[in-house]
This record gives sequence, structure tokens and C-alpha cells, in this order.
Amino acid sequence: MNGWQIICFLLVVFAYIEHNNAATKVLYEFRIREVHSERNETGTLNTSSNKTGEPELIVTGKRTSQLILPGKDLNSSSTVYNELVVYTADDNGYHVKYNISIRPLDLDIRLGGKTLKVIVG
Repeated sequence: MNGWQIICFLLVVFAYIEHNNAATKVLYEFRIREVHSERNETGTLNTSSNKTGEPELIVTGKRTSQLILPGKDLNSSSTVYNELVVYTADDNGYHVKYNISIRPLDLDIRLGGKTLKVIVG
């Protein structure tokens, strides 16, 4: 390949990149996992839905968490606290939906087949 062919190839590539008229472009995306929670968020730039022609920044995300709450005394059972939060921020404002549930902790005290075989020998 000589110099002119390389220059022509690069011009075609740059022209394609500049004229890519995608309606939605992902600016960032991240995921965070911790011991009892997880968070996902995506930031996109949307140019097709806006009538003014200006791009719109849209941030969407989800956060989940789960905690085991111990009982108040020895006779009460522990409970599991689950939280799910879904949010969106755009030109129309910040919208969030919460889903919170508390349920009793069910521990399965049965032994599996492999464990029984190891114990019995």
C-alpha cells in the first residue's frame, strides 16, 4: 500500500465516523457490586426524540439491596429487607419507582444427598 491509498482509506474512515447519525449514543455505563447491594447506571445522548434538534441527556439506572434484619428477641425470626429502585432523569425531570418488601427469613435446615452420604460414610 502506498501513501495515497493509506490517506484515502483514512479519509473514508473519518468521513464515516463523522457522518454516523445514530439516534442514541451511550456516553457512559457502570456497574457497582457490593456485599448487600448492586447499582447499574447508563447515560445516553438521544437526538431523535427532541423537536428542537438539541441532544437530550438521559440517565437511567437501577439499584437493588438486600439486608437480613435480626429478630428483636430469641423467639422472633429474622426478616429479609429487599429494596429495588428504578430511576430515569431526562428533560421531563427525575422519575423514580421504589419497590420495598420485607419477608420472613426461611432457612432450609434439610441436608442434601451428598452431605448425608459423607456423614454416613
